[in-house]
Amino acid sequence: MASVGTITKELRIPELKYEINNNQETQEDILTICEFLAGCAKDQRLKEGETSLLKTVALQSEKFRFSPRIYNSLFLVDRLTDVFYRKANIDDQLKDILSSWRFVLAKLFIQYPRLLETEDSPVLALVDAICASQIGWSQEPKRVSLVVIDRLLDIHNALLSIESDNPEPVIALKNEWLAAQDKQNQRIAKLFERLDITEQGAASSRYATEFSCYTLKGLLDGQRLPKSIGAFLLDRWLLVIRNALLKGISREQNGESQWQSLVELTKRLVFVFSDAESKKKEHLFTQAEGLVDELAAVANQYDIEVQNEEWESIQQLLITVLQDADIDRQLVPTRAPTINFNPATLPSEEKLTEATGSWYLIKQEGGESRLRFARYFNDTNEILWLNHAGMKSMIMSYEHFQKGIAVGSIRLIKNCYLLSQVFNETLRGLSKVAQAQHEAREKARLKAEAEAEQLRLEQQQAEELKRQQEQEAARRLKEQQLEAAEKKRLEEEQITLKLISELSLGAWISVLEDGERQKYKLVVKINATDKLIFVDKMGLKKYEVKTPELMAQLIAGEVVVLSGGAEFDDTLSRVVGRLRVGK
Repeated sequence: MASVGTITKELRIPELKYEINNNQETQEDILTICEFLAGCAKDQRLKEGETSLLKTVALQSEKFRFSPRIYNSLFLVDRLTDVFYRKANIDDQLKDILSSWRFVLAKLFIQYPRLLETEDSPVLALVDAICASQIGWSQEPKRVSLVVIDRLLDIHNALLSIESDNPEPVIALKNEWLAAQDKQNQRIAKLFERLDITEQGAASSRYATEFSCYTLKGLLDGQRLPKSIGAFLLDRWLLVIRNALLKGISREQNGESQWQSLVELTKRLVFVFSDAESKKKEHLFTQAEGLVDELAAVANQYDIEVQNEEWESIQQLLITVLQDADIDRQLVPTRAPTINFNPATLPSEEKLTEATGSWYLIKQEGGESRLRFARYFNDTNEILWLNHAGMKSMIMSYEHFQKGIAVGSIRLIKNCYLLSQVFNETLRGLSKVAQAQHEAREKARLKAEAEAEQLRLEQQQAEELKRQQEQEAARRLKEQQLEAAEKKRLEEEQITLKLISELSLGAWISVLEDGERQKYKLVVKINATDKLIFVDKMGLKKYEVKTPELMAQLIAGEVVVLSGGAEFDDTLSRVVGRLRVGK
């Protein structure tokens, strides 16, 4: 995985406009954007909800010149906080607060990148510690929740005041947070110790009451009894069974047999006074013998006071039953217990271990609550739920808990999704993007270089071929020109020599001297020295030249023959004609 520094320098986001290169980034640029971010971090309007760094900065774009590193740092912090906001399983208000920290995080990342560029970043560790400790935090009760909000504000301000990349101040902030949280946890633990005793007593009381109802309902459903006996069972005997359960007879040594004896005694009472057609008189007498005395003894044993008149009334009614007299009987109006004592609803030890201490999101009227599965009461099959302040929130049956889990109205809050997790996942994703972009740019660069090299070679080859062709053409042209020039020169020399040889005394010529034409007349032609002498109109010698020199000057046009004789004209016409043919 590429480093954060590599990603921020090499990543290119198509939507972003990079004003300068990384090597053009100045300390002044950094200070300007960091001062702006510090101001935004204090702006209460920007702390409400989710705010984009890039959009906020874009509104003031004329103030800044961004390098890829700065722009990508803003993009990365935006990405971190946005993903954290979506995935963090803490209360929305806390997510809003921590999401608004993006300005101070961006300031630290741009100004002191060492504090945020590694997995063991002290800033990430601080935010992780906050999130992990507040998984059960909610906005109620306000007195407790505001303490956390105030502490978060203090940390935010402390991060804003950091002036170096020394990690120690940030580590100290984390340790202070953990120490305060540990103190709070100790206070909650002490509260829970007292609450646990109180709630266990209440649960045992509920269990005794409801299991007594459950036991009597099982014995009385479908039975028709005298009204007074039914009232006795519901008003008096129910309390006997309840007190017996409170004294824990089923948990004492030989308790199970005592409980069975109590149940059997209750069955005898129901049997004796019921209208069951199947009971035989001999068996009825056996069951009725000593029944009232045993009932009284058990009532005394479990501290239930029954007046003698009531016992005597039951005894008289019992005699009437034994005499087989007509007695008015009716169904006893029992109630169903509020606790489900079906063993199928009981949780396994493994499930209890998993659930106890965990936080759950529970839908209730008016919203959702974050509550901790604090205690399971085995006797009542109930759960004690606490809020983040350690206060009792509700008692819920395990059966209701299972149904809530099944339909989704109760959801387990998993371990807090930490900012460091988002950081690592984001880096992995952006690292692939940056690597792909780097490889694409490198591939494009190599391709461009190869194409440029190929084009250069082709151009070089084309230029070389063209140069060779031009050289060859020039050579041939030069040869042709030389041949033509040589031929022309020879012809011109021959014609000019002939012209000179045919010059007669008195012929006039025009000579170019100092930019002006001068007319001279041939007066002397010395064949022995091949010399010609010319004079001006006054007869003064002005021009003396030998034949080769005169020939060159005639060819160059510096000397022009002006003689108007017929012989000269004919010769000149022939020369001109030949020159034209030569061309």
